[in-house]
Amino acid sequence: MKQRFQILNDPRFHLVYGISQRFSDGPSPSKVRLNREGFTLAQNVKKKAVVHSGMLLAEHPSIEKGDLFSPIYGEITEINERSIFISALPQPPDTPEVEPVDLLQEGLEGDELVMRCKKMGLNTRSLGCRCETLIINGLNPDPGVTWTEPMLNSHIRTFHAAMELHRRMGRFKNVILAIPQGSHLSYDGVKTVHVPAEYPNSLNPLLIKNVTGEENPEGFGCIGLHNLWSLGRVGRTGLPLTETVITIGSYEHSGNYIVKDGSTVGELLDFARIALKDHDTVVRGGPLRGESVDRLDRSITKGTYGLFVVEAGTIPPMEGHSSCINCGACVLICPARLSPSNLSRYAEFALHERCRKEHIDICMDCGLCGYVCIARRPVLQYIRLAKQKLAEKDAQKQREEIKITSA
Repeated sequence: MKQRFQILNDPRFHLVYGISQRFSDGPSPSKVRLNREGFTLAQNVKKKAVVHSGMLLAEHPSIEKGDLFSPIYGEITEINERSIFISALPQPPDTPEVEPVDLLQEGLEGDELVMRCKKMGLNTRSLGCRCETLIINGLNPDPGVTWTEPMLNSHIRTFHAAMELHRRMGRFKNVILAIPQGSHLSYDGVKTVHVPAEYPNSLNPLLIKNVTGEENPEGFGCIGLHNLWSLGRVGRTGLPLTETVITIGSYEHSGNYIVKDGSTVGELLDFARIALKDHDTVVRGGPLRGESVDRLDRSITKGTYGLFVVEAGTIPPMEGHSSCINCGACVLICPARLSPSNLSRYAEFALHERCRKEHIDICMDCGLCGYVCIARRPVLQYIRLAKQKLAEKDAQKQREEIKITSA
């Protein structure tokens, strides 16, 4: 337990940074790469077609997944199974503009409002399920991410618009805003609860426990502030969601930016004036829960909340072929009280059903196991692989059962 105490009291795991200024606008991309997996292309969306900002590109069959819109004026240069590529063009003065939709005045409620938001590009699954009490997660999701404080301090109108729309969806009766200990924020009609601002308290299950004092209490749900900002952004602008807020950071630089969906990693780093050196690692997401990217033409999505450069030599590199030495460090640090060492070994040898028996479904993907691993094994990556394989297996089983039922 001594090691756990030392890790969680390390200043690098603090989640409060005292930043309150508004976000800067990110770059105007010269090209974007949009994720289209599972989407059905809209009519006339094809290679060499000219598209404008806010134009519908593709629809998703699930009510939980927002439709896809172009974030820029440009020409579609390529479409494949995974992506749509658009290169920017000079915008002529007679370009058609998207007619704003005043969600706050339309009067839609319940599922009708949910569908309207989905049709405007919002991933409605991230808005939380129906519950008695909704807890708004007002902590930065990862160490190094710094946009929560500006959202709470400087984007009050966006916050209130989001709360009004979420209230109309009818998904909760009571609301609690969980904010860092020591904060002095207050909003009319919203109860606030203070939570120690140390990672991994920003993970939803741990946040709920900190607020209620119970594990998995009935009637409570959680929504991230990032997702709430997206809802408020659509509510205030009346335009489809084609943006996200991210922290772009390195050892020497950190800033919060509103950037276009599909912006490439290379252009964002150049805009933030972060120069890469040999053997640096680029991480999309947070430093602990993010994923490394192998090319600078990879892009960010509307759900991305961070882009970081981990400088060479600051942490020991992962060794994918190294063996677990049974030191127990990952077991001691795991907030879900799992055995990450067992889970990673089962995943390594494709024993995925054993992972299920080890309760892999309650893993919170916090990344602490890989951080403390003495053998430098990619523990979290192995666990994520096992989760993906189990999900694919379950989906295949469900498809087979539907076939048998409909036969």
